[in-house]
Amino acid sequence: MNTQLWLRLYDYIDDYLHLVYKYYSKDAVAYPVTYYNLDTVNTVWEDEKLMGGSYDLVGQYTGVKWNKILLLPVYFPEEIRTAFNAEERGLIKENETTIVIPSEYGITPYAHDMIKLSQDVLRPTNDIYPIFEVTGVEKSVNTDLTFWKMRVEIHESITATQISNQVSARFVFFNYTKKIYPIATAQFLQKLMTKSDTLNTRLKNLYDENSGLYFL
Repeated sequence: MNTQLWLRLYDYIDDYLHLVYKYYSKDAVAYPVTYYNLDTVNTVWEDEKLMGGSYDLVGQYTGVKWNKILLLPVYFPEEIRTAFNAEERGLIKENETTIVIPSEYGITPYAHDMIKLSQDVLRPTNDIYPIFEVTGVEKSVNTDLTFWKMRVEIHESITATQISNQVSARFVFFNYTKKIYPIATAQFLQKLMTKSDTLNTRLKNLYDENSGLYFL
């Protein structure tokens, strides 16, 4: 019996894993935001049964804390949908959309996370855009490498100033490593990259192509 010899030119599982969870999470078109991730360690929740109303997210009596993450890229923002709801206080316009972040970032999104579109960078003289609140979180697959899809709605009664008063720690997304670091660590890494680029440029200028030597 003859055995047909064949060679597969691709490895489907590895290729798919690399494409979806590696390539998309780093090289897809992204939009930078300021992300306020709920600090579950330092947040103090009400330890008694509430007799009506909801626990305040901001204000002098709340125990909610957030970790502020600067320049966090989010992916696949959908068209903002507008809905009108009739409530006791009047006709309320609700704007909602969805965004996606990869688990490669190392953070877990929660309901009541806040998102500020980085319009202070794009439009520093007219930053009138609102805060979005995470109202729902979906996980694409139940594995270590995954994507978080978040449903976000405009929160009309919360400002960036109020949230800043309840920030427990500040971080920044470092684009080179695609990771989140404390601001001091990211500044140190940026200085190392700058020194490395400067050294690389100087070495290129000292190199002689004819002899293949570096002349100091």
